[in-house]
Amino acid sequence: MRRLLLACSLVLACLGAQAQSPPAAAANLAGKVELVEGEVTVSDKSKRTRRVAVGDSIFEGEGIVTGRDGELHLNMEDGGFIAVRPNTRMSIAAYRAEGDSEDKGIFSLLQGTFRSVTGWIGKYNPRSYQVRTPTATIGVRGTDHEPLVIPQGSTEGEPGSYDKVNVGGSYIQTRHGSIDVKPNQAGFAPWKGRPVPRLLPQVPAFFKATRYEKAIAARHDVVHKAIDQRRIERQKGSLEKKGQLEKQKIERQKALQERRRDQDAQRREQGEERRKQWQDKQQKRQQERGLQEREDREKRQKENGERRQEREARGSERNQGQGARGGGRGRD
Repeated sequence: MRRLLLACSLVLACLGAQAQSPPAAAANLAGKVELVEGEVTVSDKSKRTRRVAVGDSIFEGEGIVTGRDGELHLNMEDGGFIAVRPNTRMSIAAYRAEGDSEDKGIFSLLQGTFRSVTGWIGKYNPRSYQVRTPTATIGVRGTDHEPLVIPQGSTEGEPGSYDKVNVGGSYIQTRHGSIDVKPNQAGFAPWKGRPVPRLLPQVPAFFKATRYEKAIAARHDVVHKAIDQRRIERQKGSLEKKGQLEKQKIERQKALQERRRDQDAQRREQGEERRKQWQDKQQKRQQERGLQEREDREKRQKENGERRQEREARGSERNQGQGARGGGRGRD
């Protein structure tokens, strides 16, 4: 029994270690954890969950869930900042921050809220920055904003998608319309009926500040002072990376060409060797055939000589016999 309990403990320990380990094959890096408090779990594309600590990486395609006391702050790769609030379910649907026109940041928000100070994606690629909710798509124009989703059945407020703007501007869009949201305003797209976006007369009370709100608010100026330099550095790094990749590609092509040349030379050598073997075999066959023909010719000559000798011997005997018979008659 003790052995069984020990084995079960080991299995559970291994499963726990696996659940907390980072994904083996991660996609694009999205951000690094700056602060984590309370109940926070991160899940990869395979739905494997793990706990995270300060300094850990969050990747494209991963989901984030916070509990009642959970909060997660992320330094994003484009220089931006995201603070995930308590009771939130969201994911980083797509993310790329290489400092060019292909950069994008697409987030899926199913429940709860986060505050986002956008980096260079929001500044230089605003059309590629989106927060997708069950009822709307939220876009930005270089912004510090707070998207929020109240699910159906909640008593917190009217179910639907909200967005509050602190600095800059955003827009809420559905297939039934679109509205712009300016600083100190909040927009809303309802869950039921036709989700026509509208501006609210005032910011709802459920946009609650956390104890880190002042520090988060101060990040806007810090982020926007640094993102241009960070983008330039990322572009340089991307160029160096592309140069290295191009160099590796050239080296691979060169190695492939050398391997093909070696293979061609080896095939030529093998072909020459096979031809030489075939020629040697043919020469040997010709020699053997010539030897056999010579032996057959000598054998035939010998047989012909023996038959000639036999004929001569028989002819000599006949001549002798005839001579003997003729001499007898003459004496008579």
